Amino acid sequence: MKIRTAVLLAFATMAPLASGRAQISNPLKFTLFGGAALPVGDTQDFYNTGYTVGGALDFRVPLSPVGIRGELTYSGFDAKGALGGSTKDLGVNANLVYWLQNPTPAKPYIAGGPSWSRYTFSDVSGSDNAWGFNLGGGLQFALGDLGTRLDVRYRRISKEGDAFSVIPITFGITF
Repeated sequence: MKIRTAVLLAFATMAPLASGRAQISNPLKFTLFGGAALPVGDTQDFYNTGYTVGGALDFRVPLSPVGIRGELTYSGFDAKGALGGSTKDLGVNANLVYWLQNPTPAKPYIAGGPSWSRYTFSDVSGSDNAWGFNLGGGLQFALGDLGTRLDVRYRRISKEGDAFSVIPITFGITF
């Protein structure tokens, strides 16, 4: 019994070395990101390009291509022309992430999941909560010793037949 346990432990320890992937990293990563938020569909008729900033927490079991990511975002959009006013969006994304197998240092991934948003409007008093989804991908890479990522998404929030659709394009620094 003890020999079998020792052999299994030895194989488990050596398996990453045999596959050429001896690096085992921290399963938790935190990212701060920011960039442009491009309105699309009917949303672009009412809003100019906005901004988005946020933070993400990734959990990925070492050597696994699948992980989960939670994101908190804050975006702002100015209304077009005579409409005046602006809209702020405080959002949460809960995503499944799949990192594509790639022999290069850059790691492409796809991500998607449900989204929740709380919108506030400057031209009317009040706010609105709504659910939707997001789907996209990105590329994780190193800039020297700094971990970074570039991410592009489609995010659609719907309520009572109306939809607010944007494509956030962000650059993030990972810790």
